[in-house]
Amino acid sequence: MTGFDLDDFPLASYFLGTYLSKCHDETNFPRREIATILDRYEALFESVLNSLSATREQLKARTEFNFDSCDAANLEGGVAILRVVQALRLRGFVDLTLVTPRKGEEGADVTARVKDIRVCVEVKAVTNQSRGRNGLFFEDQLYEKVRMHAEKASRQLAASAKLLNCSVKLVAYVVNWFAPSIYLAQSDYQRIVNKLEKHGAVESLQGIDGVLFITKMGQEFLFLNDVGKQIDIKGTTDKSTLTSAQ
Repeated sequence: MTGFDLDDFPLASYFLGTYLSKCHDETNFPRREIATILDRYEALFESVLNSLSATREQLKARTEFNFDSCDAANLEGGVAILRVVQALRLRGFVDLTLVTPRKGEEGADVTARVKDIRVCVEVKAVTNQSRGRNGLFFEDQLYEKVRMHAEKASRQLAASAKLLNCSVKLVAYVVNWFAPSIYLAQSDYQRIVNKLEKHGAVESLQGIDGVLFITKMGQEFLFLNDVGKQIDIKGTTDKSTLTSAQ
């Protein structure tokens, strides 16, 4: 890798230095774009550490943010949580906290507060290590992928909401697939949510009050049911109703 000095990105170097030196990952770090990518990571790490009031050592001590193993899926999963923390802060959430479930128990990833309402958020990454089923439109490929996670997300949110007294439960999907991030619009994500609500006899969003999609390109699409709408998030322009989620 040439054309940049890793010392110019102290936080990115701290979290990603070993990954970059030992792991070959042209998907997440294409050689010709790496300086630009590291600049974005530097800003992300700084924003998240400030939002969480945490040190870099405290963050890396958590397994989901230690990327030294060369596990690309772990990298994308951990970065997805960081991107959601940043997105929540920009939408006006405060008291952002990473959740540590009890040993052997499931739980959400993040808690936050807005308008004195506590919110539990479960984060799922649609990673570059997975692919959509051939022969399906991009919308249907993404629907199949997020549906696989929805039931587990509902369980994790229910467990944390009970323990942490969350009034609103959100699931956030960070979509790292390039094609859906380019070609799908708000109406496509609305149709995905509609099918997640009820597809035949299956209600994948049962117990979930809102769905947030964050794409590879940075677009955000948020859908809230009546319970979720009480948070009235600043900057939200796409508050489509989840008609059947309770």
